[in-house]
Amino acid sequence: MDNVIKMLSTHKDYRIALADTRQIAERELAGFAGERSVRDFLAHFITNCVLLSGINDFSHKISVSLRLSEGVSAFCLIADRSLSLEYADALNAYRGSLSTLFGCTSVMSVTTGDWQTGLHTGSVEAHIDSADMLFSHFTVQSEQLPSQFMIAGKDRSRGLLFQPLPFADHGAMQRAEQELAYLSGELEQADWTDVPKIYHHLGSVISESTIA
Repeated sequence: MDNVIKMLSTHKDYRIALADTRQIAERELAGFAGERSVRDFLAHFITNCVLLSGINDFSHKISVSLRLSEGVSAFCLIADRSLSLEYADALNAYRGSLSTLFGCTSVMSVTTGDWQTGLHTGSVEAHIDSADMLFSHFTVQSEQLPSQFMIAGKDRSRGLLFQPLPFADHGAMQRAEQELAYLSGELEQADWTDVPKIYHHLGSVISESTIA
C-alpha cells in the first residue's frame, strides 16, 4: 500500500506531503533497546526523512545524518524508494534525557544526489530535541523551499510537510498552516485510505508512492 501522498493546493500556492511510516519504524527499530524518548525521536526522524524525500518525488538519493552529544549518531538513507536506518549502539545503552544529546556541538546534515548527478550537502546546528523543528530549520537554511513539518497528534510515525511556493500570500499561508495543524489530530486517527478525504477541501492528490 502506498504510504506517501503528495497534494497541491486548490490555488496552487502550496504543496503538502503526507507519510505513514509505522511499518518502516517497526522494522528499523525492532532491535532498539534504549530509552523510550530516544526511540520515539528516531521514529519521528524516520517520518521526516520520508517527508523530505517525498516532497522531491524521490528523484534523488537522500541521506540524513545526526551527530549528537555523548558520542552518538544516527544515519537515515533513502534510495530506490527504500529506507534504511543506522544508529550508534551507544544509543541502546544510553539512559540520560533526550535533550542532553542535543548539545552545542550537535549537527544535522542532509545530502542529496549521487556521484553521477552530483552531491549536495547542507548542515544545520541541532540544538533542540524536536525532529519537526530541526527539519523545518534545515529547509529555511538550505536551498530547499522553507517548509513546516508537523507530527500527526502524538503519532510519530505519521506526519505532514507543508511547503508554501515562492509567490504565495503570507496571510493565506498562515491560515493554511493553522488549518493543517488543526487537521493533524484527524490524520493521527484516520484509516490511511481515508486520509485524502481529510484534505480534499484544500487541494488535490497529485501522486501516491511507496517507501519500503
